[in-house]
Amino acid sequence: MGIWSGNLAKLVTPLPDLLSLASAEARIIMALRVAVMSQKCYHDARPYLQDRLGSDLAASRFLILVEAIGGAWPETVKIGRACCPHTMPDEILLINMLRYVVQGDRPCFDSLICEMISPCGRDRIYLDMANFAAAYAVKSEDSLQR
Repeated sequence: MGIWSGNLAKLVTPLPDLLSLASAEARIIMALRVAVMSQKCYHDARPYLQDRLGSDLAASRFLILVEAIGGAWPETVKIGRACCPHTMPDEILLINMLRYVVQGDRPCFDSLICEMISPCGRDRIYLDMANFAAAYAVKSEDSLQR
């Protein structure tokens, strides 16, 4: 298999759906979708986020994180509809970023987004993700560390 066909194979690899992710990660993706939709409709997503993320602190830190990502991302973040079980590439990228933050692996975190986000933007997102992860109350045994 040549270099071009190998890269092409990576491009057509299907993304995981919500049901195949750890429940903590699926809740984060659903929270992202609801937060963005609520903001566009001028509704308060906080009650939903508090229920799904475990606390008011986690919901507040999550909304701060969503704002930081929205401000730093070079184009609109692509998210799925709340009713859709399929994930989008940006959603999976955010989960992977969060996994590296939880593991304390800043170089891998930076390598994911260094070509599209400035160092200042990466610093803010990393710190906001760390603050969110510290407040995120996972009641089950699954985690962001895979």
